[in-house]
Amino acid sequence: MLRDQLSEELVDQLGAAFDAAVVWHQDQTRPAGEPYWQHLLQVLQILALHLDIKDVDLLRAGLLHDVVEDTAGTRADLVARFGEGTAGLVDAVTIPEVRSGESKGDVRAAYLAKLARAPRDVLLLKLSDRYSNVQRLHTHPRVVKQRSYYAETVERFVPLAAVDERLDRLFKHWADAYSYLTGPVDSVETAAKLAAALHREQVDKSGEPYVDHVRGAAAIARANGARTDQEMAALLHDTVEDTACTLAQLRDLGVPDPVVDMVDALTRRPGEPHDDYLMRLTRTPDAVLVKRADIEHNSSPSRQSRLDPATQARLREKYAHAVQVLDEATPNHG
Repeated sequence: MLRDQLSEELVDQLGAAFDAAVVWHQDQTRPAGEPYWQHLLQVLQILALHLDIKDVDLLRAGLLHDVVEDTAGTRADLVARFGEGTAGLVDAVTIPEVRSGESKGDVRAAYLAKLARAPRDVLLLKLSDRYSNVQRLHTHPRVVKQRSYYAETVERFVPLAAVDERLDRLFKHWADAYSYLTGPVDSVETAAKLAAALHREQVDKSGEPYVDHVRGAAAIARANGARTDQEMAALLHDTVEDTACTLAQLRDLGVPDPVVDMVDALTRRPGEPHDDYLMRLTRTPDAVLVKRADIEHNSSPSRQSRLDPATQARLREKYAHAVQVLDEATPNHG
């Protein structure tokens, strides 16, 4: 994709910077465990594709922005290999070390205050870095960190994004999408936003956005008389089974206990036989309506038609059997 946007010479220059960044960051990973270089490439893509940047120093700095802060690499190393222009941009977005007599909080506050007065190129670099980070905020294992990072981003970085209308739109859209972090996830609206964040970039068997399935299941559950907590469970029913989210994180996010209990019941354990899973689920009666809505949406002609015939036949048999088990286990379901 970058090769379509950038000249061959520029791509070669960026390739050298990327190779150096990979060596400097070695085996470092992000909080959710993904290789650190993925973040560096995403920052480059934001600069090159979203902001249409062609300046080699700014693009290289996107790949190298964390070298001085997070590796053994120094400013002098960057100057020697990539020049003063690239090194100066990296230096401008590097949080200073905490010296004797200073607090980490005070150093960070001074850094953020300085950013507000930074030149446009420095802001574009830092905002691209921040926008990359917040795209994966839902994967951070500590909810308290998710909340504090969201609050800082909205307070400090969203206003700075006004430097470029494209960044302004991106950050405002993100702030709304992740606004569930401002309080407990205790409503259908906040559960829907959480589900959208957790399932972002996931697709179903036919390549459609996976979040469309949980939204569809929730709509069916609502039409079938679901209470608010059951509709929330429908929206969140695959979060533990199919994302990095845990039951503990749902509780930390403020999801009500009855909803978490239903999500737990709806989550098939690794290696658990399907019939054992269904029978365990029926011991949480409120979750059965949600499971029926899940099956009904999965069985809908619109979803089935996007699959190959063999998969359609296999799933029809699976869903019919599941409904039979639920009917036999809950004969008075309605």
